[in-house]
Amino acid sequence: MASRERLFELWMLYCTKKDPDYLKLWLDTFVSSYEQFLDVDFEKLPTRVDDVPPGISLLPDNILQVLRIQLLQCVQKMADGLEEQQQALSILLVKFFIILCRNLSNVEEIGTCSYINYVITMTTLYIQQLKSKKKEKEMADQTSIEEFVIHALAFCESLYDPYRNWRHRISGSKIPEGFQHHISFSPGKNPAMPTPPG
Repeated sequence: MASRERLFELWMLYCTKKDPDYLKLWLDTFVSSYEQFLDVDFEKLPTRVDDVPPGISLLPDNILQVLRIQLLQCVQKMADGLEEQQQALSILLVKFFIILCRNLSNVEEIGTCSYINYVITMTTLYIQQLKSKKKEKEMADQTSIEEFVIHALAFCESLYDPYRNWRHRISGSKIPEGFQHHISFSPGKNPAMPTPPG
């Protein structure tokens, strides 16, 4: 796990220089440090990790506002097509939010913000691109788009099914009796759905 000092140093560099490369490096370092919490293989039972990612209160003060703006910029640039760096940033952002939501105390706060609306809008646009390219038989390398869509689904799962009951059910595994009584955190509230452009 990357040291907190390194994350703090990268955040301070970003804040003083306002260089988006430092923000991307901070995100990359954070995601790499907590990658074991991503668990996006929907065909397997969820893996249990004994540790938890940090709570929002342990993150830099204005990180959520900064990342909301970054995500909004990605959505706004989608009409023109995201460049490779912006696609990589959008995937990092979604991974960051998945990791945050694996700490169940963060779910409610993340769920009340506009992140999910932006992610759903981007996912819808990406799926439309994939469908139109399949029709045109011009399927170039679409791995980054597919990776984004898979992570967007995992983000929805982390918000709306944080205990991953659905994965247990589809695998044929039974949810233990009385489990509902042990649930101490509520899933995120469903937002008003965005209307995708086009």
